[in-house]
Amino acid sequence: MRRDMGTAAPPALGTPPTELKYWVALSRIPGIGRVRYQSLLSAFGSLASAWTAGPGDLRAAGVDSRAARLITAERSKIDPDDEMEQVEKQGVQALTWLDPMYPTALREIDDLPPVLYVRGDISAAHDFAVAVVGTRRPTPYGRQVAEEMSYQLAANRICVVSGLARGVDAIAHRAALQAGGKTVAVMACGLDMVYPPEHAKLARDIAEGGAVISEQPLGTQPRGDYFPRRNRILSGLSLVSSWSRAT
Repeated sequence: MRRDMGTAAPPALGTPPTELKYWVALSRIPGIGRVRYQSLLSAFGSLASAWTAGPGDLRAAGVDSRAARLITAERSKIDPDDEMEQVEKQGVQALTWLDPMYPTALREIDDLPPVLYVRGDISAAHDFAVAVVGTRRPTPYGRQVAEEMSYQLAANRICVVSGLARGVDAIAHRAALQAGGKTVAVMACGLDMVYPPEHAKLARDIAEGGAVISEQPLGTQPRGDYFPRRNRILSGLSLVSSWSRAT
């Protein structure tokens, strides 16, 4: 869902280096999304201050009791410095919605990811983009249409966005690469793993000329409920979406 015209998107001013590790650490805690990030920033002025706040201060900041307990319990298991070290070791970039390189189109959706993990060149996601996604078992005709459409889009400098899944998604990514164009894969797991595993080489090829991205922190296994949430990112990055079930 796109934002209402009256709701201002967060300004793209850049994330201070001393703050980034707390954005990354907080992304480890389940159920902490855009609304709670914004509440913490508004109340404390920085996530560094919010990270050390007690349950009472968190509740005063507008965080409900359950989430306040979850934050205080989970943060004892998370080392922000270690989180950033792992991100850097993996050659991954962590972008927050404060960063100018955070995709402009994605910043316009209502439930934008506070942190986006990127492998490759995220500038591909700033281009005109079309999402091409569909069934994992396309018919021969469906394969042909997905391949031809994706090839022509990429050949005309339109970024092809898809989900790296079997079937139409993989066809779309490969056709874009064959056309010498850019493609972006949105994953439903951490960037230090690839699902499905047989697409590991495809993911590497995509990252060489485009980007592989995820809102999930490193080490996150794919889960059924992550895929529908991933779809809002696919849609948010795209000016047009082409979805196919039967072909």
